[in-house]
Amino acid sequence: MAKNNSKQKVGFWKKLFSFFSKNKNQRGLDSGKRKKEPKTFAIEWATAFDTWKKKLPTKQVSSGVVVENKKFRLTKTNEKLFRIEGEDYSIILITDNHLYKNKDGKWTGVLLVDEGLLNQNLTKEIRNLDDFLDLQAIPRADLFLETDAPKEDWRLILDWERFWQEQLLLQISPNSMALVLLAIGEECKEFFLKIATERQKRLVRDELFYLNLGNEKLSNPHSKTKNLYGFANALKEFGNKINLIRERREKELNHGT
Repeated sequence: MAKNNSKQKVGFWKKLFSFFSKNKNQRGLDSGKRKKEPKTFAIEWATAFDTWKKKLPTKQVSSGVVVENKKFRLTKTNEKLFRIEGEDYSIILITDNHLYKNKDGKWTGVLLVDEGLLNQNLTKEIRNLDDFLDLQAIPRADLFLETDAPKEDWRLILDWERFWQEQLLLQISPNSMALVLLAIGEECKEFFLKIATERQKRLVRDELFYLNLGNEKLSNPHSKTKNLYGFANALKEFGNKINLIRERREKELNHGT
């Protein structure tokens, strides 16, 4: 009987110790989970913006040498024009359409065009840059990103009625919107915060949070997420949606006159 009592006491203390250990571990896990919950939009945005620039060397300089080592050198001319040089090559790299004003005040840059369409339009009247862009059906949304750019870039949406601004945000996935905000910066972020619903703000904040985690396994399971390097596709989506809503708006305005 004494032996049985002794065993029962040992078993009791084991269970008690196990119970408190589990509770302690659970508290530790809960604490860890709390640390991984999204913070405010402002905090997630600031963290993501800082991380985005650190992970993208091409965004750390406005022009000049981006990377240089014994094997190659990458230099940046402007936002979307680069040159990579090695021992037996020197190649110009174009990441997308981009126009900017030179010292003489003229628009310059690079455009990817359809050669067939280019030939077709050579006999038509081309009075200015806008005429050429219209004839080549080149979206303007991501052509100009400088602060002194004309309104015919993404900023044209700032002059739209609120209804159409809201329609634009409804067309863009939260993940893409988060990347667009990072790529364009403060001005676009302020527009988003002004127009977006609380739910949209929360969804984009969550996407910034997932981007900040930097772990694909912890990505939002409810969205086809692009990582920090997917901002170019997000900008294209943004530009396409701007053109879509602009066409709808113009039809509505023309119909009403």
